[in-house]
Amino acid sequence: MNFQILIVDDEKNIREGLKKALEMEEYEVLLAADGEEGWKAMNRGDVDLVIADLKMPKMSGGELLKRIVSAYPTVPVIILTGHGTIESAVEAMRDGAYDFLTKPVNLDRLFLLMKRALSNRALVLQHEALQEELEKKKHTSNIIGRSPQMKKIFELIEQVAPTKASVLITGESGVGKELIADAIHNLSSRKEKPFIKVHCAALAESLLESELFGHEKGAFTGAISRKRGRFELANRGDIFLDEIGEINQSVQIKILRVLQEKRFERVGGEETLEVDVRIISATNRDLKKEIEEGRFREDLFYRLNVVNINIPPLRERKDDIPLLTSAFLKEFAKENEKSVEGIDPEARSALYRYSWPGNVRELRNCIESAVVMSKKPILTLDDLPPSVLSGSEDDAIKIPLGSTLQEAEKQVIKATLLSQKGNKSKTAETLGIGRKTLHRKVQEYAIDG
Repeated sequence: MNFQILIVDDEKNIREGLKKALEMEEYEVLLAADGEEGWKAMNRGDVDLVIADLKMPKMSGGELLKRIVSAYPTVPVIILTGHGTIESAVEAMRDGAYDFLTKPVNLDRLFLLMKRALSNRALVLQHEALQEELEKKKHTSNIIGRSPQMKKIFELIEQVAPTKASVLITGESGVGKELIADAIHNLSSRKEKPFIKVHCAALAESLLESELFGHEKGAFTGAISRKRGRFELANRGDIFLDEIGEINQSVQIKILRVLQEKRFERVGGEETLEVDVRIISATNRDLKKEIEEGRFREDLFYRLNVVNINIPPLRERKDDIPLLTSAFLKEFAKENEKSVEGIDPEARSALYRYSWPGNVRELRNCIESAVVMSKKPILTLDDLPPSVLSGSEDDAIKIPLGSTLQEAEKQVIKATLLSQKGNKSKTAETLGIGRKTLHRKVQEYAIDG
């Protein structure tokens, strides 16, 4: 780890001498000639340790220390002092200094103190990194998947969440678009601000404009008082417009204005309101086709589609089925107070062969039904809905165009294992490979045997 050290001292010879000594030890060094310069350097970030003289013009080392301890409590400060100010150095220790040294500086003693202080600093940074990673996982824990497609989506979420960019989430019904929107908001700097959700398809066309932008008293029949709209309520936060493809042209124009100018008026009102809202939208429609057919504005599409996250259907990421099945099984066993612990190979194979037109939502409903109907601790074919069984009779494997040879091989091995009920000898024989080769590939591809 390359640590960055800030040296703050009004004596140029001491600054430059310490800089050369520390750079020989491969530290990155910043210099400041007084406390004010030192404080500005701290606020530019990435300082791991401060070496500061106690007596300086403009801002003393003691005042600089107090500011650093208050704003950056994990950054250690070593104070330098003359022989006549030992009492002041002891006071600095009470104020939070890591340690102090008298001038002229004993470099061996300084390097020893630095080594100890930076060792503690490294632990702090590792802890912060771990906490940040745990926080990310917490906010994406509801999104289940380990397929290559889902890993790319996790990366996109982490990349776009801290920004102000509009996000358009696309995919078939039931793939989990709202969960992606939740994760983006929860990983953003707006996570403590409002997150307003609007399911556009669930609102009558005549009511949608009023819901989004609010209305004034008497704006239309039934408007008995002023109402704040969803955009107003979402100010300084995020708004999620689900099924954005369902809105009419007049509402599209008003949303476009919010994106361009951050302004709008309530229905029936003259007052122009300003808002700071990031729009996350979702649709299961092909908006480019909607544009060609004149139902969706092209300029609005490009404003909404700054970042696109497309969620593939479950049939194209069947690697996620075992993980999803396990999670749903645990959830519904606990919810229904049933001791269902797993699923037998035949039932697992049926789940894998089914095409899941309703995607993750359909799989979730299927497992809930199976858990409720099960009379044994292990789910069997008898527990699965007839629709899943009737749609699982075809033994063909669908491999998406563009898949790598490794991805295709993984799917073939996995499907064959399922068809052979986990019997590796029969699987190897069917595939025409040795059992050791099969075992190696199962480990390589992390296939559940």
